[in-house]
Amino acid sequence: MTIKTNSEKLALLPDTTVAFNSPWRWGVPLFALTALSIVFALNGNVPIFYFMNRIMSYAGDGFWIHLSLLGDGQLVILFVLPFIGRRPDVVWQFLLAFLIAGLFVHGMKELFSALRPPASLLAESFHLIGPALRNNAFPSGHTTAAFALAGLVCVQKTDIRLKMLALLLAMFVGFSRIASGVHWPLDVLGAVFGGWMVAIAAVWVAQHWRAGLNVWVQRIFALIVTPLSVWAVWSLWQHLDDVYPGTGLMKVLLLAACLVLSIPGQLRLFNLKR
Repeated sequence: MTIKTNSEKLALLPDTTVAFNSPWRWGVPLFALTALSIVFALNGNVPIFYFMNRIMSYAGDGFWIHLSLLGDGQLVILFVLPFIGRRPDVVWQFLLAFLIAGLFVHGMKELFSALRPPASLLAESFHLIGPALRNNAFPSGHTTAAFALAGLVCVQKTDIRLKMLALLLAMFVGFSRIASGVHWPLDVLGAVFGGWMVAIAAVWVAQHWRAGLNVWVQRIFALIVTPLSVWAVWSLWQHLDDVYPGTGLMKVLLLAACLVLSIPGQLRLFNLKR
């Protein structure tokens, strides 16, 4: 009997992502790039911002605050918990996307150093939710995180309803940044493109560099990510309650749900499940 090495076993794992030429892989970034080009060419950034900001204000601040929270860089780490011990490939893709997205967002913000609406417009001319952030507008970090997550979901061979839900939530996170008055439409469109390309890049890297699929690496990830998720919620509650007021219940429920969903996988990962 031939005994396969660990690397050989990893090489035999099936590809669970959609085809390279699938619309699920390229449709969103192509749309974002086209829309970004049109808005830029027509000089429509400011008028579109005013229109969207005014219309979306009717939904209420609480609605948009809760949606913005879903794209916060600290909170997104929660969403990998349910996949621990179940889908090591998705966990590895998520962690790579998390790192690549951080480099993309901070690098682009430093490169462009674009001013946000509160630094460019009269305060009484638009609706502002939360602190009047002024610098490093492009791209929207919240939108990048949301579309990186949505991209990871949509490139998987999974239920189309789950893909549509992920895409819809990501879209509303992007809208929330304009509704909050802290990002321009170009910031959001750039983040849609960048976030989705981050997901595609993470999947590609994960398929060609499978070190993160090793069971011991996955265990280390679990031991880091689980307490980090608890800290993230506590930190957001303690230090950013002025940014996301009234979202305490949502933070606790999200953390509790993700932790509970992670229990069976974590028990399996650490060989504790009988």
